[in-house]
Amino acid sequence: MDSITLPGMMLLAALATGGGDANVSKPELAGQQYASATCSLSGQARAGARKICYYDCGGFTRSVAIPSAKVCAHTIRR
Repeated sequence: MDSITLPGMMLLAALATGGGDANVSKPELAGQQYASATCSLSGQARAGARKICYYDCGGFTRSVAIPSAKVCAHTIRR
């Protein structure tokens, strides 16, 4: 009986599961995730003793709670 090396077993497993590229992240999705590293202030609201600052992060909104006496930053890094 012939022995199969570890790289050979990995290749066989990849071929058996449909090519093995199903778990590889798509470059366009990975680029979109980090395309907008800076988020800009889009609004604010008060909630009791806190202020909620809303930021537009290129397709989604991020909120940050700060003390109500502070000023919301114009931009943040996500």
